[in-house]
Amino acid sequence: MQIRKGTEADIPAIVELLKSSLGEGMIQKSERLWNWKHVKNPHGASPVLVAEADGQVVGVRAFLRWQWQYKGQVLQAIRAVDTATHPDFQGKGIFKKLTLQGLEDAKAAGIDLVYNTPNESSKPGYLKMGWIEMGRMALKLKVNPFAYKQHTLPALPEQDWNKLSHLLTRLSNPITKADQVQTLISTNYIQWRYQDNPLFDYYFLSDYQSYVLFFRFKPHSFGQEMRVVDLFIDDQQFDSDAKKSLANSFRKISKACFLTSASGRHFQLVNSVYPGMGLLPVMDKGPIVTLRNVSLPEKVFAELSEQESWGYALGDMELF
Repeated sequence: MQIRKGTEADIPAIVELLKSSLGEGMIQKSERLWNWKHVKNPHGASPVLVAEADGQVVGVRAFLRWQWQYKGQVLQAIRAVDTATHPDFQGKGIFKKLTLQGLEDAKAAGIDLVYNTPNESSKPGYLKMGWIEMGRMALKLKVNPFAYKQHTLPALPEQDWNKLSHLLTRLSNPITKADQVQTLISTNYIQWRYQDNPLFDYYFLSDYQSYVLFFRFKPHSFGQEMRVVDLFIDDQQFDSDAKKSLANSFRKISKACFLTSASGRHFQLVNSVYPGMGLLPVMDKGPIVTLRNVSLPEKVFAELSEQESWGYALGDMELF
């Protein structure tokens, strides 16, 4: 068996391996999704490793590139995501071999850290390979009991992405001046992440002058969830009138949803910018986050191991 770097020619075989190993589940596997996610990502193309036996791809390990900002420094990170082993080759240590080789390659490529959100069954394997557990993602939740079992989506305001594009160049994360870790954003990133996403339909609220709030709907048995994934503003233009405009638009959408969710960390840091999110406290109820140092000084990595150092929005951490 050979461990080697994946190439564009491997993509059809990789997608078939993901389907045969993991099934379709909630996320449909396709070459279109793979190319959007791992090739067209403005943070950079994903490092991909494959295990090959007798000319057949029997294992794959992809690391999604991501750029974070922290105290004036751009952190080059990778997220351990798409992983699969052919059913006939499971139990042979392929996952571990691909992961350890990926870490060696990451260090040579100047990557600073690896992060991911494993489930309870995969977490022990990561911890044995040097990952540390940072804790669960903090969530801010708002419940509307009057929308229980209501599945009809609300009417949306104008969704003019072309008109929005003129605003994107002036936008920033409202925590930009803080020291917390945040995604390095650009017009290309925002368009790639939300406008061009082939997996979910993302929508936005905007006055096309001072703010944009991105969200998506997620259906549940109890009704609809409005998931707030990002909130950007133009510092110079976002005034009390703009905040009132955002609050009014937000209220019309969220009142049709049983649950509204947002990042607890982002909300805590800039809650004065957010529209009304109810009275429930921020809760550590999200996925487990794990980190692995690659080439950062130990002091910096120790800081990043604390939840308080992060200012992620749900769009930064959402699995896709």
